[in-house]
Amino acid sequence: MGIRAILMSTIPVAVLFACTVEAAPIAITSPNGQVVASVCADSEGRLTYSVRLGGQPVIEPSPLGVVVDGEDLGQGVAVGAVRRSSGNETYPWLGVHSTARNHYRGATIAVTHTATGTRYTLEVRAFDCGMAMRYIIAGDGQRTVSGEVTAFTVPAGSTVWFQTNTNNYEKPYLRHALADIKKDTYLGPPLVVRLPDQVGYAAVSEAALSKYSGMTLKACGEGSPVFEAAFQDDKSWILVGTITTPWRVVMVGPDLNTLVNSDIIWNLCPPAPKELANADWIRPGRSLWHWWSGTMGNWDSVAFDKQKAWIDATAEFGFEYYLVDAGWEHTWVTPDKDKWAHLKELCDYGKTMSVGVNVWKRWTTGNTEGITTEGLDTPELRRDFFKHCSEAGVTGIKIDYMDSESVKIVQFYEDVLVDAAKYRLMVNFHGAYKPTGEPRTWPNEVSREGIQGLEYNKWSALAPSHYASLPFTRYLVGHGDFTPGTFTPSMLKGTTFALQLASAVCFTSPVMHWADKPEVYRECGAFDVIKAIPSVWDETCVLPGSQIGDFAAMVRRSGDVWFVGLMNGLSDVSRGYTLELSFLPKGQYEAELLADVPGRADAFDRSERTVTRDDTITVKINPGGGFVAVLTPVKQ
Repeated sequence: MGIRAILMSTIPVAVLFACTVEAAPIAITSPNGQVVASVCADSEGRLTYSVRLGGQPVIEPSPLGVVVDGEDLGQGVAVGAVRRSSGNETYPWLGVHSTARNHYRGATIAVTHTATGTRYTLEVRAFDCGMAMRYIIAGDGQRTVSGEVTAFTVPAGSTVWFQTNTNNYEKPYLRHALADIKKDTYLGPPLVVRLPDQVGYAAVSEAALSKYSGMTLKACGEGSPVFEAAFQDDKSWILVGTITTPWRVVMVGPDLNTLVNSDIIWNLCPPAPKELANADWIRPGRSLWHWWSGTMGNWDSVAFDKQKAWIDATAEFGFEYYLVDAGWEHTWVTPDKDKWAHLKELCDYGKTMSVGVNVWKRWTTGNTEGITTEGLDTPELRRDFFKHCSEAGVTGIKIDYMDSESVKIVQFYEDVLVDAAKYRLMVNFHGAYKPTGEPRTWPNEVSREGIQGLEYNKWSALAPSHYASLPFTRYLVGHGDFTPGTFTPSMLKGTTFALQLASAVCFTSPVMHWADKPEVYRECGAFDVIKAIPSVWDETCVLPGSQIGDFAAMVRRSGDVWFVGLMNGLSDVSRGYTLELSFLPKGQYEAELLADVPGRADAFDRSERTVTRDDTITVKINPGGGFVAVLTPVKQ
């Protein structure tokens, strides 16, 4: 190469780097103009970004970069051409509302790492409810990723909520002042932030996790406002060809309602293949379940001779599914029938009642409550199990105990969803990491755990504040299999009947598993309401007065029927609430009201009245209590 050619090949990088230092940041503005993400290289050549809402800081200037083959590709960079984009579409969704909207403005920013000459793009999108960014590093062959320097610096004076179980995300979301957070604290997203000066709220997580290690977050110092990306399940991982990271997401809004209704996580995921997008075998619904109300370590509740009675109860409830949990594989073996013949018998019986049967399965060969079973962690084992389930008539699989978000496990999730779809099986992941929008691509994922659910009341106690925090923390990033609704007095653990019923209104799971025994539901005083609560919603709105962990107030619509759920997260303070019905359309509504009985946990104060949108309802709520209203239009 001649001197002239060498000079010509180096000039663009040098000029770009020089211009970056002096040039204004690249701004990506949301369609409504309120959310602005800014990207630039700082005076030391570090790629950085920031986020503002209505001109106020949400994320202060924070570093960006991926570490590839030992090189931090965010340090010493030249920022090049910017290509603008936009999108505006709607699509059906199973969750807080029935139609999701993907409306954004985006930018693809060319970046060059000057020391190595590595060229890549930073893709940024700004939505009315937040922003997201990812790195796309073109190339061939194998390269090693050993983490990122991506960080999220929240404004001083913020209050944050997070949980610290980064294996299966089963801890409560607790409130922290920044000053109280210890250095090197690890937390599993979402990290939820109440911004200072009543600016609003934010939440940090990731979307479209695929072929990459799952991101947790780490506090960078004592009381530091900086939370950096961490990858606890892989020190490094090898990728082949183009490296496309998951999206790093900052949800943001002036109020909790904006966050609860945000579609940003699933908007960032690829749409489903046509054969799955409209698959009639993927059906939301409610389910009964024997495990929670049984005795741990005792297989009596899963005994085959008791299963048809559960199917009968499921049909009586009008529920769509029944879940057979752990133990069926080794207890359903008799001299004349193997487990598959028994399973087919049960599925055939369920079909006569319009009840689908789902079954539990351990992900890998191992010991569950003293019994060793084969897993699903090889293609041969997985496809053989799915084939037998399909032939027996099973509608879905609950897969358990992964307890990791390593590259290996992330790939396992995707392999399961792909293979399950071939056999027309829905999937519910337990022992799971946070959702990252997977149902947009694989709608046969109908729920997952990754949440501290009601099972914990079997051996400890969930605080009322946990219930009141979940709609505004864990549920922001997707569906959660909490398994709500106990009306067994000894299992209330500081809550009331009304709070337990309200949790089924406020928590979102397209297949919703109700935890308790059928006879408990028949006798609790709210059997008709339990049968009426759907598992997916057409519309959701967070009502005034909601505060994370203190009070959750939500109204949700299914068709023309409206459901209100209120949960008091305070265990030692009763509260009053004035429920304004202005969310109702015009007309009269029959209101079924289920309130707390003062001083008592194990009963409902139930009443009925006719209301219109001009009315208000005065509610008195016990400590750890709740309230439910069902509002049905009066036929004229």
